[in-house]
Amino acid sequence: FFFFFFYQEVQELRKLGSYEPAFTDHYEVVRGIGEGGFATVKLARHRLTGTEVAVKALAKVLWNLPFLSEPDLMAGLDHPNVIQLFQVIETINYVYVVMEYAGRGNLRKLIAEPGGMPEEEARRLFRQTMQAVQYCHIKGIVHLDLKPENMALDDRGNVKLIDFGLSARFTAGQKLNRFWGTLLYFAPEIVLGKAYEGPPADVWSLGVTLYFMLTGRRPFMASTAQQVKKLILEGTYDTPLNVSEGAQSLIREILTVDPTQRPTLEQVMRHPWLSQGKAASPSPSVQTPEATPLSPNPCFTLLVPHFHKCKRWAAVGPSDRTEGSIEVQSRMLS
Repeated sequence: FFFFFFYQEVQELRKLGSYEPAFTDHYEVVRGIGEGGFATVKLARHRLTGTEVAVKALAKVLWNLPFLSEPDLMAGLDHPNVIQLFQVIETINYVYVVMEYAGRGNLRKLIAEPGGMPEEEARRLFRQTMQAVQYCHIKGIVHLDLKPENMALDDRGNVKLIDFGLSARFTAGQKLNRFWGTLLYFAPEIVLGKAYEGPPADVWSLGVTLYFMLTGRRPFMASTAQQVKKLILEGTYDTPLNVSEGAQSLIREILTVDPTQRPTLEQVMRHPWLSQGKAASPSPSVQTPEATPLSPNPCFTLLVPHFHKCKRWAAVGPSDRTEGSIEVQSRMLS
């Protein structure tokens, strides 16, 4: 009933039509990218610079729900394989989250069903994804909804981790009580519905993702949700014989049912299969991302958050220091 009520409220707000002037004065909406039960995502163009951005519109009736702290979580992240937050605009009805646009869609579109993708390409993209998730963990954030649909690709074919709507902050050893996400990627401890540690759950989801990338099939599939849960809890899946022994070994290690025995991200990144075709990696805490980021538009440095110091977000790009400069108030979630 709780979610049905808010879903109905969002549908009513969507009937308001076009985006509000506080947003459209500075951005031209180009087309839709995606829509869920509680948000819409559109491609937009910054009127002053012509830069394309992705904008997620969140209905403010939802804004105080704990799993919609996405802008606050993203504000502290700066990594070539994590989507960049540019700006947050708050109006009467919506909060507009303006982000970097990754123009090649998501990883899901590259995975043939069945068959998967070539191992070399899967290794490259999975390595980048691992680096993004590892960075988030170092910053004290667990994603909790890792899947190919949340791994976007930029114009150079590099991974950009997206959609932190279900993510959470954590400290070492902290137990979480968040049980939403995508069932096919749930870790066994989440299926059990008991408090769990976030990083091992992310590792499990990465294992499911790798299996899907290499085979074009999810490892835990059944006709009902209960049967899927049973397979996950048992760790029962078909060994992907069409992939190398090294990849099979990595998948086996990651998909360990007991989270205390599951490898950490650091251990996964040292696996021989991931090391193929790459020089020895430095320490995880100082690891250099392998993606090559695009040079930023010097006229489009929009967001300078005074993170955890005040509730003000300001657009300070050089071209905006004129009459009509964007300066918005945004709610910082604690």
